[in-house]
Amino acid sequence: MRLNLITGVKRISIREGHRDYRLGDVLIGDSENTFVVTATFSDIKHVLLSEVTREEWEADGFTSQEDMLAKMKEFYPKITLDSEVTVLFWKNVRGYWTTQEGIEYFREVFFN
Repeated sequence: MRLNLITGVKRISIREGHRDYRLGDVLIGDSENTFVVTATFSDIKHVLLSEVTREEWEADGFTSQEDMLAKMKEFYPKITLDSEVTVLFWKNVRGYWTTQEGIEYFREVFFN
């Protein structure tokens, strides 16, 4: 995920619940603190999981609606197709690796 985010391949995220995000610049990082980027939230949608479009779930890396539900259950065990979700869209990703492990990961991916 982090490589796709930093390189601009990943530009969408689906999160459980009605999240109170705002349009504009945000910081995005990972739980291991190996990178941090600034991105611009360009659109925010609040829908039921069943209303997430094929284009959206494919852009977030899912192969089907069933795959989306199954993989989201790993993070949100009680989620159903009737659950509210927030769909985040971003652009203008810019940032850097913040740890030696992150830098080494970057070197391994791009230079080996």
